[in-house]
Amino acid sequence: MNLPAPQFQAIQEQDEFLALFPHRYDYIWAEHPAPGQAPGWQTESRHLLSDRLIQQGAYLYGVRFGKLTRYLMLDIDAQSLYHPDHNPLAIRRIMAALEPLDLVAWVAVSSSDSGGIHLYLPFEAEQESWAIAQAASILLEHAGFKLSPGQLELFPNPRAYSETRSLYLAHRLPLQANSYLLNDDFQPIYGTQTTFVQYWNRAQHRNTLTRALLKRVLKRVQRKRYRLSVRATKFLNDLNAEIEPGWTGPGQTNYLLGRITMREYIFGHVQRRCQPLMGDALVAAVCEVARSLPGFSEYCNHQNDLEQRAQFYVRSIQASHYYPYEGKNQNSPKPLLEALPEPALPSWNQQQAQGARDRIRQAVADLLSKNALPGQATARKNALKAYGIGGDTLEKYLELWHPKSLKLSLGAESQPILENCTTLETLKPSPGAESQPIHNNKLVTNSAAPQGQADGHLAVGGCGGFSTATNVAGMAQRSVKSEKLVARMQSWLAGDDPILKAEAEQYFVAISASEQSNVVANQEQAERLTDFSIEDVAMPGGFGKSQPKQQGGKTGLKEKRQSGEKTQPLSPEPQSDLVLQAEIGVAFAQDWQDPEQVAMAWALGIYNPLAKVDLLAVGARFLEPEEEDWLAVAQMVGWLDVDDTLDAIYFTAPPPDFALEQADWYVRPDLSSFLEEPILLRQAVERYPIPVQEIQVAIAQRFLQLGWTSQQQERFFLELFDDPQAEMTKDDWEFLLFELNSQFQDET
Repeated sequence: MNLPAPQFQAIQEQDEFLALFPHRYDYIWAEHPAPGQAPGWQTESRHLLSDRLIQQGAYLYGVRFGKLTRYLMLDIDAQSLYHPDHNPLAIRRIMAALEPLDLVAWVAVSSSDSGGIHLYLPFEAEQESWAIAQAASILLEHAGFKLSPGQLELFPNPRAYSETRSLYLAHRLPLQANSYLLNDDFQPIYGTQTTFVQYWNRAQHRNTLTRALLKRVLKRVQRKRYRLSVRATKFLNDLNAEIEPGWTGPGQTNYLLGRITMREYIFGHVQRRCQPLMGDALVAAVCEVARSLPGFSEYCNHQNDLEQRAQFYVRSIQASHYYPYEGKNQNSPKPLLEALPEPALPSWNQQQAQGARDRIRQAVADLLSKNALPGQATARKNALKAYGIGGDTLEKYLELWHPKSLKLSLGAESQPILENCTTLETLKPSPGAESQPIHNNKLVTNSAAPQGQADGHLAVGGCGGFSTATNVAGMAQRSVKSEKLVARMQSWLAGDDPILKAEAEQYFVAISASEQSNVVANQEQAERLTDFSIEDVAMPGGFGKSQPKQQGGKTGLKEKRQSGEKTQPLSPEPQSDLVLQAEIGVAFAQDWQDPEQVAMAWALGIYNPLAKVDLLAVGARFLEPEEEDWLAVAQMVGWLDVDDTLDAIYFTAPPPDFALEQADWYVRPDLSSFLEEPILLRQAVERYPIPVQEIQVAIAQRFLQLGWTSQQQERFFLELFDDPQAEMTKDDWEFLLFELNSQFQDET
């Protein structure tokens, strides 16, 4: 006979005081410490905390928060700058900051004999713990208060969004040993648990926070909530499990500082809602956490030189293959320990971008030479895509092909351009319809461009960057066909047909722009060969030198921008400390090379041993047009949480070997809404085609953002498509989204 399993519950006494703290899961406990000593808190997850255990008083107890709460608690340590002994008005300012939530009354108790203060802010209507923590923390930060251990802590603590259950921090229950009620001057007074309940009820009646009010405040002040995946939550919880117990004996400082440094470096900005911690800011965070842990004052033998030792650990992790989670800032430059020699070659990104521009120019020239360049934007884009150029690449370089971008004012007086421009030969491929071969490019290895891509583009200039060769024959003489084309364009320019005149103007502007860009490119190339910085070759995360965006918000073959602000490097350590730094670096590296941990970190997108390789030297391939388009559309429909699509990929290889011969471009899971681990970019394109419905939703959102009327939408549609009655294909919808996105970026 199968009987249901018994359900065990803690016995609840009829105790008004204990009923104020109903969440009893994963409670903390500690033995009563000796005078002046800190309790050694431990977590108990095997059973619930019962009223009877608390009433017995054999140990100290603390509780956490569940999904809902009827109170907030603020913890101000005795040494905090916000303690009344140091700033008599700080608590009044704290309460003023929380007044938008209608929280105006509190119950104050001393936390222990340390002199710290716990402020309880009760309210009648239950609120979601994450929401009230988020709103209160942002209001406090906006008022200039910094939430940090040892200064000012908020319970429930604001947490990063997680797909799995993670615990709120625990706080000790009030009125246990050496905890007393405080009056309005924060002086201890005698009071029982019954007195505490009376104070609680009076404050609760005055704090009129409602769910509707909380929702309004959150909408006004809420910042981005970081998304933690299942794996990220486990990685963070594993670090917390090793850090939170603190010191339990001597000889643990090095290990704990290593774990604290890793957590603050990878997840500190997630928990503090700030930019990733680097340099001196990271050192300060490590010291702050270390000093707040149990057992620090008893067992840490490096209290006098903690900052110096923390610097060693910070230098070690910044020189490692680990990166901050959620990583637009993964691509930010890190403080370097030493200056590196300056390179003398263009970067992978510069090669990729220049190759894209060359292919567009050569394709336009080829169509012009055949008198086959369409005048309408959609048809022109489709004609250029037939040359193997991605739609996103075309969207980035509109000035090289788009009718609107090239069109001059029809009312302006036309100037004779022909005398100042080169012949069509400068835009055409080499004689014989062949471009400069890929293997003749002295700046890129053969493997830098996929063979199939290179073969497919030979007729229009190839792929793999710009060539160092010069078309002397093309500049010295003009073919009969070119002369006829120039003569025809001149006749159109002198005629009365506005369409033909505009087309002729586009032609001469394109030739003039090409000549100017060639001159500028040659000058820039000469300057780059003599004046390069370290950022020009390899950037952490597998990307090359960043260049200014030519058009804000457009993605794809964009010359990569480094995101985030450059951090200040740590102050250089004396020569005598280099040996100790090296020893800590070696020990740190060994500690962080656990295969299981490394594999999990790689799956999170926070570990990449190939991040600093020279992409040109290792032959990193250029992206295929379909990959560029997929990245761009995925970003526009919200699948990728990036401004620049190249931020969403990185050059890496899978564990356990991280072999260079297996390296390729992967989509980063921490910047996507649908991945739990890195996936090859080419596999992502195949496995996750973007549905037309997603594109249509993004188009509707763009129309709403632009605020266009139905007439404006219809007029824009007619400008793009020759036959508005024809059935729209997926390519048509993508093209419409690209154009709308371009319009939106231009207007904003």
